[in-house]
Amino acid sequence: MFFCPCGIFVDLGQGHWLGKVYFCRLILFKPFFVVRQSMKLNRLTVTNYRNLLQASLDFSPNVNCFVGRNGMGKSNVLDAIYYLSFCRGFSSAQDVLNLHHESDYFILEGVYETEVGTVQPVCCSLKRGCRKRLKVDGKDVKRISEHVGRIPLVMIAPADSALITGGSEERRRFMDTVIMQYSAPYLDALIRYEQALKQRNALLKQEEEPDAAVLDVIEDMMAYTGEAIYRERKAFVEAFEPIFLELYRSLSGQVTEQVGLKYVSHGDRGDLRPQLRDWRAKERIVGYSLHGMHKDELELTLNGFAVKREASQGQQKTYFIAMKLAQYLFLKNRGEERVPLLLLDDIFDKLDAHRVERIIEYVSGNDFGQIFITDTRREHLDQVLASTRRDYRLFTVVDGEVTPVPMTAVAEHAADE
Repeated sequence: MFFCPCGIFVDLGQGHWLGKVYFCRLILFKPFFVVRQSMKLNRLTVTNYRNLLQASLDFSPNVNCFVGRNGMGKSNVLDAIYYLSFCRGFSSAQDVLNLHHESDYFILEGVYETEVGTVQPVCCSLKRGCRKRLKVDGKDVKRISEHVGRIPLVMIAPADSALITGGSEERRRFMDTVIMQYSAPYLDALIRYEQALKQRNALLKQEEEPDAAVLDVIEDMMAYTGEAIYRERKAFVEAFEPIFLELYRSLSGQVTEQVGLKYVSHGDRGDLRPQLRDWRAKERIVGYSLHGMHKDELELTLNGFAVKREASQGQQKTYFIAMKLAQYLFLKNRGEERVPLLLLDDIFDKLDAHRVERIIEYVSGNDFGQIFITDTRREHLDQVLASTRRDYRLFTVVDGEVTPVPMTAVAEHAADE
């Protein structure tokens, strides 16, 4: 084994399934001195994405609303916008499920504009059986991690109820989705930690006794990257909680509903290395790693009890909507010109009129940049449009066909109401 100033190099010998392993700390935590400006999506062109066969849409820089019955494709429009920021769908991480029926490819193209007028085209495409391809300004982007965070975005959808009802992986994903949008080194650390964890689990599962030297190297990488993950998550929760608490009080209008967040991690016990080594024998029995940042939890409480058990359906929905809107405000305040896009997908269902009114009043304010909203009920969207004093556009969605509603028709409908 050879130790160098920037990392560890291990030659595991000819024929070993891991071959040569090289972990470079300088590469892991290379600085990213990139100044990113807030983006607004001027135009979206969709080809063969889910049930959207073909669409070319021009958007308002402020509020954009989509109305239609369930299953018509409203959410797929938002999903396409989400994809251009993260290179993965919101509703499905499996790209093959995003292909339109029997189509062999899909193409998503977005034309973004910064506040200083710089136009930036982003194109993401996938051909069945091939790797996805991402282009920014006409140039191929080889590593998706270099793109994530370029166009900050927050999406709120009914599936976010999993933040409350789902397992701890849902809440880890929530933290990761926020942090990776402002910290490229964090995303890099997360990727390397997951790779090391996968390798360690493979060794724990094999029938023969694993090579202790190989486990040492893998666990060193898990501990090293895990420390960075723990440090960032802990700092995030400390800074995020006050924003969330204030926002929940504003949306619920109930001073008696006391909410709270608590980050729980094996990192609280100190260095991860001894924890991993002490548990090797037991983890060999179960065949996977029981300790590490992949077991972190973000505890959500209401009046001192788990929100999953304590809250009503309306309170649970207010809870996760407040978490996601707080995520938006957190990202917005992370630095100059980092106003994210906000996507609201059918969020008013199962909320009482009082909470709907408060959410509409809140998102119609000046704290938010470009917003995309879907709903099955036109009256909800009319409330949003009536509350905002900014430019807006309305679209109808029927069987994957997205049609802009002329402003004269919107005005006439409002007058009839």
